[in-house]
Amino acid sequence: MGGMTQMQRIRSIMVCLALGLGMLGCSVSPLPPPKLPHVSRRTMPDSSIVVRLREAWSTLGQVNVSAEQRQELIRRYNADLLCLLRRLRHDIVQEGGDAPYPLFMEGSSRGDLSGELVQMYDDVVPAADVRLDTLKERYLSPGLGVPIVGVIPHAKLRERVATFQARGTVHTMTALLEFRGAQASPVFRFIPQQETSKVRVGRMMYQLAADYSASIELYWALSGVDRDKFLGLLRPQNTRNQRGLVCMEPCDPNRIPVILVHGLASSAATFANLVNRLRSHPDLRKRYQFWYFNYPTGVAWTLSAAAYRKALKDARAEFDPGHRNANWDRLVAVGHSMGGLITHYSQCTEPWRLLEAVPKDRTLFGDLLRGRYTDAPPAFARKNGMQDVFYFKPVKAGMVVYMATPHKGAPIARNRFVIMLTHLIYLPQSIISETLNVATLQRGNVITDPRRLTRWFTSIRQLSPDSYAIRGLAPLAVRDVPVHSIIGDRGRGNTPRSSDGIVPYWSSHLSRGTETIVPADHSVQDAQETADDLARLLRDNAQ
Repeated sequence: MGGMTQMQRIRSIMVCLALGLGMLGCSVSPLPPPKLPHVSRRTMPDSSIVVRLREAWSTLGQVNVSAEQRQELIRRYNADLLCLLRRLRHDIVQEGGDAPYPLFMEGSSRGDLSGELVQMYDDVVPAADVRLDTLKERYLSPGLGVPIVGVIPHAKLRERVATFQARGTVHTMTALLEFRGAQASPVFRFIPQQETSKVRVGRMMYQLAADYSASIELYWALSGVDRDKFLGLLRPQNTRNQRGLVCMEPCDPNRIPVILVHGLASSAATFANLVNRLRSHPDLRKRYQFWYFNYPTGVAWTLSAAAYRKALKDARAEFDPGHRNANWDRLVAVGHSMGGLITHYSQCTEPWRLLEAVPKDRTLFGDLLRGRYTDAPPAFARKNGMQDVFYFKPVKAGMVVYMATPHKGAPIARNRFVIMLTHLIYLPQSIISETLNVATLQRGNVITDPRRLTRWFTSIRQLSPDSYAIRGLAPLAVRDVPVHSIIGDRGRGNTPRSSDGIVPYWSSHLSRGTETIVPADHSVQDAQETADDLARLLRDNAQ
């Protein structure tokens, strides 16, 4: 096939990636704009680049090549392929491609969801063109090929996965242009990161190049959850569509889920740097998959905990309906700040005893606090929507990690300025009524003043050391699983008289399990020491 015909075939492949940036549902795309290479087509035509790529590929497949020459060939091959990908992506953006994904494009060979996702990309972005704004470090692996990020829009993702909430997701891959014979046409091959780390070229095996950070950066830019974190605090109703599990990659039954839950006035994106550091370790990438529970933080954490448990239950029902996959039982639950309270409460074996701390009519509630109700909640609880909040089976986890969690409350919630903030939080009746029948509770004197209703159900109110939720949580029994706490001391080294600036040590400390003190403020999840400690824990858990 001549050079021009060959380039038309390659161009048709790239056009079929359907790059409509505006299709992602935002006026200003979070994706990097197309970048033209410095070498123009007049200086170096596309057909000449394909010839150079074929020559490099042929030589790389030979045995009698020195190590120095091999490294130089890899460098030239990668540079030429990146140049070609950038040119073709720029052309498609200018021309507007909307053709279906080509069937002759090779992608995943696995039989799970990732094999189907190769037909769903709306854009394929070279990782080198992704600028890091959220992440502090970039983790790369040298090798053959060009790291790329496949972008999957919300509409196509929801066609395949019902459980996860997302505005779109990404796929981490490495691009190759393969030449399988002297006269054969070149074939693009997009290899998912989890598929393999090596590729055969002729008689030789090569490590694939990889960029483990670009996809994380793009994912959080696409999700938009971090832009709405304060809206989720003050107007939870406006961000309810973002409540639920979010993930960056398809569910892999061979890896253990790590579920991360963020804290007050935050979002799942708060774990971006932590997960970036953890995924830089090959053994952790192979053994774990990182998921996040995102939720509007203005709502009381006892109510958000019910949504958390339902999200996990729905995910397992979709991906492991027969409960045969042992990796689900080894799930690692990680909670930061208020997210730690959600995680803690969801591990309780007799959660209904939290009601003992609620102002109540003893005659009405006496029977609700006797016996075990996990399998058969009392009729009153079922009738009035209390079952999901107070009568539930604990989440089965193999390990629990708390980060800067106020188990005994946060004294700052008593601060008068914070109390003023509570008055700014608007909880519509629908959010409360979906979980608790407020009218019945009022008749039972749980809430005697309707004017205090919204404050009673706000997250800040339930963080106070004297709130019913904090007082009731402390004595509750929990599942017997390994527990670890990561606590900040702002680098002062004054534990146990320390504080992370928001939560004092006496509140974060637990009498059970182990703990690590890191020189950080309340954002302990961003500390390198936290990533190192969690990496150690995950390795121990995998064994």
